[in-house]
Amino acid sequence: MTMKLRLLVASVGLSAVVLTGCFITQAQVFTHYSLPNPFTIDSTTDPFERVAVDLNTISEYQDHKDNIQTLTDVAIVGKFTNESGPAGSVEAWITPGITAYATVNAVKTNGTKLWAGSIGAAPSTRVIGWDESAEMFNPAGKAMLLAEAKGDGQFTIYAFGTSGLYRIKVEDGQILITLSGGV
Repeated sequence: MTMKLRLLVASVGLSAVVLTGCFITQAQVFTHYSLPNPFTIDSTTDPFERVAVDLNTISEYQDHKDNIQTLTDVAIVGKFTNESGPAGSVEAWITPGITAYATVNAVKTNGTKLWAGSIGAAPSTRVIGWDESAEMFNPAGKAMLLAEAKGDGQFTIYAFGTSGLYRIKVEDGQILITLSGGV
């Protein structure tokens, strides 16, 4: 499914369906959360980027959060440039609530892997879009994201590289989420 089609379906908002004489109303809410732009993950100075996410700052989420039932789709998109380092992956981990872990090991111990995308050796650039990103999610991480969206809407994303010494620049990064539920 293309990004345009997904946005069209998400922007439709509310729809009524007639099924055996009853109306079932369902809402699909498309939200996006912009990551700092740009940010750099540098294993020699600060091995990860920490982003405290509060979905309550998004009006579409606030308007429909009480009706959320499922996470229909999710993507982490952006331009990832390996400025220095071997080929590897960029991983995003999620922790419930707003946290401030100091090491990658603490994040891995207390968090859940949400997403991972590979990137070539420096000087490689990879632009990751919706369709490509959707395939990079860990089911346990998606389940935690849904739980946080249905809960207080607050969680923390940690992004870091996986191979040797690295410096990875992320531009135009966003978390795109489509939630659905009954109204």
